[in-house]
Amino acid sequence: MQSLLKVIFASLLACTLIGCSDANRSKIIGTWGIQQADTVMERINEDGPDPTLDPGDFSVNPGPPKMLIRFSWNGQLESSTKMGEIDQGKIGTWEFISYDASSDKMMVLCDIQNQQSEHEITFINPTTIKLVPPNMAGTRTKITFTKQP
Repeated sequence: MQSLLKVIFASLLACTLIGCSDANRSKIIGTWGIQQADTVMERINEDGPDPTLDPGDFSVNPGPPKMLIRFSWNGQLESSTKMGEIDQGKIGTWEFISYDASSDKMMVLCDIQNQQSEHEITFINPTTIKLVPPNMAGTRTKITFTKQP
């Protein structure tokens, strides 16, 4: 009888652990950095038909602009943006909704500063994704990110 209880307990534990480590969900876990931040900054700050990037825009944050998004296994979501005068970090949560293997697209629900938004993440390859960043949900501009070491 005790052996049977041990087997049942071990089976339940294994099922719980396997369920928590969904291979599709785990594809997004990690830190992702923006590609072509200069181009993104130009598009976001577009004032006219010929936007240009002024080196003076980097007086607050010298060096190349950057944005990082971290999807943690525990559902925590962090973003860090340094572009020109913008230097901010945001913390929230994310939830896996679905994954479509035929299109290699994932849907996640993000909540940052009490603003919920659904995001479609397209996997270009295992280390490159394209999405509207959760911290910029209002822009609807899809941006390419690469997985950081």
